Parts: sequence; structure tokens; C-alpha cells
Amino acid sequence: MDDSNFPGAIIDIPVRFAETDAMGVVHHAAYVVWFEAGRVALMDAAGTPYVQVADGGHHFAVTRLDVEYRGSIRFGETVKLETRVMALRSRQVRFGYRVYNGAGALAATGHTDHICVDLDGRSAKIPAAVLEQLQNRATE
Repeated sequence: MDDSNFPGAIIDIPVRFAETDAMGVVHHAAYVVWFEAGRVALMDAAGTPYVQVADGGHHFAVTRLDVEYRGSIRFGETVKLETRVMALRSRQVRFGYRVYNGAGALAATGHTDHICVDLDGRSAKIPAAVLEQLQNRATE
């Protein structure tokens, strides 16, 4: 896979033993944590680290999470996670994910929807600089 023109973020994640179930297969809850790592990596790559967004008084609250499992992943594999901006509005963002197993086969896809909130938890517009950087990372 040629990663050079991918506008999102791509990270490698070694599967830890704690992320597997009794059968040695990655537990479904691990994908939620991986998706979060992908979002943080994308924000870093976009030049708007999440910690700076939070320090500026904003957070992205998860409003929806969907995962479609297509194949299993086991302890000892290193997965490749692609994260991208799928949709962007003034207060909302949808991140999309593709997880590839150690052999390079697509093992899961998913997306998360987020709403920008202020420190009081009220809906807020995404700060202009953050919105611009995310627009630069958006895919169709």
C-alpha cells in the first residue's frame, strides 16, 4: 500500500496480550482504544494536537461509534490503522477507520461521530484553525 498520498494518519499498533480474549483473538473493545489512538495521530499530523485543542477550551465528544468486523486479529500481530476525516461541519466531525491485520488484509472498518463542546459540555463551533487543518485532511 502506498501511504505517501494518504491525507489522514497511518499508525502501526502491536497487539498486546491484554487486548485478546480467551481464544487469543483481539477483543472488540480494543478497537475503540485503537480508534482513539488514530484520532490523536491524525490531529498531530494535521498540526493541531488534541492537547492544544483541549487547552484551548474545546473537546470532541463521541456521539456515535460503529465497527464492522471482517476478520480476526491475534496476539503478536502488528496492525495498521488508517484514520481519516470523512465528514466535517462547523460543530461536528466524522472520523473513518480501516484496520489491517498483520498479513495486510482488511480486518475491520468503522467510524466515530463527534461534536465539539466547550468546557461546560455545550455544543460549540470547532475553532477556525482546527477546522481548517481538518478540512485539509478530509477525504471523499
